[in-house]
Amino acid sequence: MFVGIGLVGVGMSVEGLFRVCFGGPPYRHQREVAEVLLEGGSVVVRAPCGSGKTEAAVFPYLLGMGSTLPRRLIYSLPTRALVEDIAKRINEKLLKLDLEHIEVSCQHGANSEDPFFKKDIIVTTIDQTIGAYCSTPLSLPIRYGNIPAGAAVSSLLCFDEVHTYDHDLGLKTMLVLVERARKLGLPFVVMSATLPDSFLEWFAERDVEVVEATDKDVPSRKKRRVELYWVEKQLNPEEVSEFLGSRRKVIVVCNTVARAQQIYSWLKKEGKEGLYLLHSRFVPDDRKKREKEMLKAFKSEGSACLVTTQVCEVGLDISCDVMLTEVAPPDALVQRMGRCAREGDKGKVFVYEAEISAPYSEELVRQSKKYLKRELDGGIIRWKEEIEFVNHLLDDRFKCIVRDEAARRRILNNLGSASFKGDRKSIEENVRRILSVNVTIYDEIDRLSDVIWKMPWIKVDVRVLRRAMEKYGLNISEVVYGRDENKRPLFKVYPIRSLSELIPYGYYVIHPEGVRYDPFIGLVFGEEGWNLEPTSKDRPDPREPPEYHRELWLDHSLKCLKAFDEIKEQELPLRFISRLIGQEPEFCEGVLALAVALHDLGKLNKDWQRAVGVKNEAERPLAHSLSIRGKRPNHATISGHASTPLFESLLGRRRLYKPIIIAINHHHYTRSEKVSRYEIGWRATISELFDEMMLRYNLDLDLDRIKWSSAPTRNERFPVWERINSYTIYAVVSRLIRLCDRYSFEMQ
Repeated sequence: MFVGIGLVGVGMSVEGLFRVCFGGPPYRHQREVAEVLLEGGSVVVRAPCGSGKTEAAVFPYLLGMGSTLPRRLIYSLPTRALVEDIAKRINEKLLKLDLEHIEVSCQHGANSEDPFFKKDIIVTTIDQTIGAYCSTPLSLPIRYGNIPAGAAVSSLLCFDEVHTYDHDLGLKTMLVLVERARKLGLPFVVMSATLPDSFLEWFAERDVEVVEATDKDVPSRKKRRVELYWVEKQLNPEEVSEFLGSRRKVIVVCNTVARAQQIYSWLKKEGKEGLYLLHSRFVPDDRKKREKEMLKAFKSEGSACLVTTQVCEVGLDISCDVMLTEVAPPDALVQRMGRCAREGDKGKVFVYEAEISAPYSEELVRQSKKYLKRELDGGIIRWKEEIEFVNHLLDDRFKCIVRDEAARRRILNNLGSASFKGDRKSIEENVRRILSVNVTIYDEIDRLSDVIWKMPWIKVDVRVLRRAMEKYGLNISEVVYGRDENKRPLFKVYPIRSLSELIPYGYYVIHPEGVRYDPFIGLVFGEEGWNLEPTSKDRPDPREPPEYHRELWLDHSLKCLKAFDEIKEQELPLRFISRLIGQEPEFCEGVLALAVALHDLGKLNKDWQRAVGVKNEAERPLAHSLSIRGKRPNHATISGHASTPLFESLLGRRRLYKPIIIAINHHHYTRSEKVSRYEIGWRATISELFDEMMLRYNLDLDLDRIKWSSAPTRNERFPVWERINSYTIYAVVSRLIRLCDRYSFEMQ
């Protein structure tokens, strides 16, 4: 059933993959998802926590990659911690399946393993996916932006835990991307446990397959019995203390970090054992350590108690006997309850009043409380009850979200503008409301010098920082990054005088007289602490190409063609591109190979050759040289300008050839547009290259279709993002040219 025909291996099946990994067949919803994906379709999945949604998306991809499915999978998640967890989980499954050659990477702000999106499976955060899609990467200099873009526009996009995306921004931006994928004929996957019916209906109306699981489909859920009780008082540490011990696993979920810290600290002072605290205000290394210790304790036979916040709602594969949680909106509560009796046992959930509704809407919390008291108090909570809870309070809200076409048009325009400008801030503002700042602790800022780059930074809501400054009189300075006249990094420090000067995105250093950091408690305001120390970690930068050496122009072009032959299976979605261009695959491959071969045509400008020491056309032209004599003109934009008539003759329509020209213009700096005066020489060298191209690809190439000279001018700055086909061609061709150029250096 569902036999693989992709690059992993002929004859493998979804059934076989699940039996190897789990000792049994796939669940019904996993089979249905596989059937849809392996036929090249898109799917929306609503399934309970712990029902194997990740495997439902990844296993069919392994069987269909490069055939019925795109060659690459980009798996988008809401948080960095979840990215790390899912990537680890996928790697473990690949090891079991003896598929270690399938490469998986993590890509997020604190762990940029794969900024060019080169691996087979990229597990990343939603903002990284959107930034890459818009040629405005969040973990790369903007000049490299079109390299990951080529992967993002042509991959199988999977969006998981989508209920956690910002409803007014990230969720709508995701809808923009899946609508683009649908128009391009690319499959996609959208998954969550807590999507209301109206969200599923919107996709069904667009002929996207909807797959739902039930408790009956998952054996552990079938045996699960969770009782829910409403408690008419606020959650307090004394209440928690009563449930500890007796080999019991307990999870306590607070709506704010401060409340979680307070409960944990009280229990610790009372001498309680097996306590763990997890929230968002740890430095990354400490967060990983605490999580690792907690997971070990929860898998042991003894008692353990985790005090946590919303961070437990996604990704934590643990189970408790008792959960005590503050009241929250239905989707958040359902995710929390999914950590109770996760393995099919009996469990109890106690829902308490919250002192304040923050960070949630006061009205939504009020409605949630009302429904819990009226409908769920004292009852057994199954998947059916959870979905009814979500539908009752969120169905109308999501109906407005998915039918708000004006908002999606606004987001589309915003992303188009961000793509044109390379504006990272605008990208992030269309994913979530940016309310976080980055803080570290140090007393004498001037002593930090350039070690500031290595300081550990902790994200804090700007509103929390303002309240702490007002309450405790914190001594805060802003760090502003920049570069000196030699383009070396530098920073300037400005003391914060008023609360209004604390703004999202900022980097702030707090004096330790009013804040402390504890590796087991995290960042605590209002207590005296000590400096955080710079990290010593340095990792190699994968972005910079190898050093140049002297190389003939024709040799470099031929090496780039060789690189093209070596990477095209991985990097060129040929059938996809030929569909966009409307020509046979063989012809399209030849046109793209020509773009790779001519990307340095501008280096045959006589001024450029003189700058590298080639005096006249009697000498063979160079592509690279260690000897530079004077300033070289920008060759990339000249390459595009000079080759425009040639690609126009091959493709005819502007919407087809123009994206390729812009890709050539941008093979060093995305958004380059200025063209210097030029005069191309070495006609015989170009003729030699054309002979090779005509032999390989049977292209009709004429030297007279090259523009041999021009006065200074400007090229088009950037393709129009809203023109889906043209932008997609641009991104794929840009990636091809730049990767071939880089790989050619490895052939030296």
